[in-house]
Amino acid sequence: MKIVFLIHQEGSLGYSMRRYLSNLKKGLERKGYEVSVLGPKLYLSKNIKNISFKKWLRYIDQYLLFPIWFKSKNIETNKNTLYVLIDQALGIWTPLIKNKKHIIHCHDFIALKSAQGTIEENPTSWTGKIYQYLILNGFRKASNFISISKNTQKELEFFLNKEPIINAQVYNAIDSQFKPGEVKEARSAIGNEVGNDMSEGYILHVGGNTFYKNRNGVINIYDAWRKISTENLPLIMIGSLPTSEMIKLKNNSKYKKDIFFLTKVKDDILINAYQGARIFIFPSLLEGFGYPIIEAMACGCPVITTDKAPMNEIGGTAAVYIPKVNKENIITWPSEVAIKIELILKYPDEQLKKLQEESLINAEIFKSNIFIDNIEKVYLKALSKNN
Repeated sequence: MKIVFLIHQEGSLGYSMRRYLSNLKKGLERKGYEVSVLGPKLYLSKNIKNISFKKWLRYIDQYLLFPIWFKSKNIETNKNTLYVLIDQALGIWTPLIKNKKHIIHCHDFIALKSAQGTIEENPTSWTGKIYQYLILNGFRKASNFISISKNTQKELEFFLNKEPIINAQVYNAIDSQFKPGEVKEARSAIGNEVGNDMSEGYILHVGGNTFYKNRNGVINIYDAWRKISTENLPLIMIGSLPTSEMIKLKNNSKYKKDIFFLTKVKDDILINAYQGARIFIFPSLLEGFGYPIIEAMACGCPVITTDKAPMNEIGGTAAVYIPKVNKENIITWPSEVAIKIELILKYPDEQLKKLQEESLINAEIFKSNIFIDNIEKVYLKALSKNN
């Protein structure tokens, strides 16, 4: 089997998508398959400084020039070639592959649901609504799908207007390097990164700045926890550069000297951060999967996350759950979560060890070899079908 991945425009893959593609490509190549990756090049939009103008030129690069190039390079298609859209957000390209052996990976439908007005926290412009309609109208023409969670699979079924030939679900994989380590050494490494003593541990959050990550909420939770606790553990937030609102929340915090932002960290530092944390908090509003939940668990770190799919699907019985923040509970919510944090931090050693063991057992589900084996089965099935 020859596998051709179609990916987002050059340089536009986010951290999670890069990791996802890398796991797929390396794992399938280890099994002996020929794998190639195709994506739009930056022709018209390269070196353009005007952001608004550049956005429209990128659309031309992506949705006009790339299809022309793709069709010119794929006059004949070997029956043993499978074309894979790495993300359903590339659904506009479905006409390029719908008559070939194909499959589409589905991650989340947050942008699509926002465009349809079902996510009030993320209003969408009229151009954004048109864009999402084109994506939806595109991937509906496909026949074969893989979703990264049961929640995403359920949402896909809602959006499709026909029964697909293949509607599989395969959980994402985490790298084997995410594992427990020497706590003292891990805290020392993180202390060096932030320039502060971390020997007693810290509270950790990992995430980007998309609205649903709720990073402002993390700081509000931390403030509420410090008010009720006799401990003074720092807060470390790893991910994108802090927004102006996050910086404002930190500067207005009574505990601002104990709040640290780390950006562009390498994997070894991220792993150290998980290994040395006393607790990991992930109060997302929405997710497609939630990599940090299972990465933290694989490193033996207790996890608090939102009691909403897919977070509670990924965390299983090994996570401690909190309600989603909304208009009704926004005032009391930080204090409610703070109480949960304090409770876990006060766990007796035996109870804490049990939680850590449950976390490690849950993480076994997301091993890379299981992921690749399941993907391979679905790909071979798609190759055998007449679309």
